[in-house]
Amino acid sequence: MAVMISGCVSHEGTYSPDCIAYAGSNISLSDGQFVWEKFTDEVIVDDDGEIVNQFPGYPMRGSYRIEGQTVYMESDAGEPIEEMYLHRRDSRQYLLSADQFEAWANTGMYADCALMLDGDPAD
Repeated sequence: MAVMISGCVSHEGTYSPDCIAYAGSNISLSDGQFVWEKFTDEVIVDDDGEIVNQFPGYPMRGSYRIEGQTVYMESDAGEPIEEMYLHRRDSRQYLLSADQFEAWANTGMYADCALMLDGDPAD
């Protein structure tokens, strides 16, 4: 049933942590293209007083396709990225890593701060 529901609901938009997060990811999906940004509130300064880029290579861009609940992403450089999984619970759409999806399948619980589609209504 969850696969049918996920297939009927729009998956496009930005997925952000479903909690107050001081570090994490935002992943935007739209028209077969993704943008994956990482963030943190921590600022690291090198010996010259310059701010260090903690996430070289981000934002990452590329294409994606969806088969069932599985989201397959490939960077613009042609590198495959670990699969992610769309999952809908109540009125919320999530984008889960493979580990998060497996944990949910085994326990029925989501990891803290799982990525949720922005603008989805609260339960």
